[in-house]
Amino acid sequence: MRGSLDDSFNLQLPNGWRIEWDEGNTGYGSQPWDVYVRPEARVLSTSFLPPNEHGLFIWDGTHTVKIFKGSGAVSFRLLTDVTLQPGTYVFEANVFPDMVSGYSGGQKQYASDPSAGEVRFIVGGGGSGWLQPAFGQRNTLRHSFTISTPTTVTVGVAMRGRYALANNGFFMDAWSLRRSS
Repeated sequence: MRGSLDDSFNLQLPNGWRIEWDEGNTGYGSQPWDVYVRPEARVLSTSFLPPNEHGLFIWDGTHTVKIFKGSGAVSFRLLTDVTLQPGTYVFEANVFPDMVSGYSGGQKQYASDPSAGEVRFIVGGGGSGWLQPAFGQRNTLRHSFTISTPTTVTVGVAMRGRYALANNGFFMDAWSLRRSS
């Protein structure tokens, strides 16, 4: 089952972007918690984050996007449509995977399974395979693609947290799409 943004949901997103998500069995287990649930989405300014987290979650400016769910598996896509001329493009996404399996002494304990959180670029009907970013730190991921005729194409990033962790969260900021040739 898939969900998408409509007027009945209160999800905060950056201007010009939309979200889709999966609901139902993850395919990674048969326990009651092995189901994808609707994530929460927030656009957070520095006033909503402790000062010591600004440098972790904000790459540029004063805002970051956080899409997450506590104690639930998530699979979602953040998408927009762009009109592109022929050429080769580089899509860059800055992501901080906050894949927290638990807490010890007030400190986050990040998931030990590298497939607990994954990221994939979407370009039209294609994109990249699933990537496994490092948890608990900034990741700058890039994907190159070529457009042969002028077209409007859907671009975005899919992210999934396979397991019902204490927190399945992805912070993201300062994405770019630039023509390289």
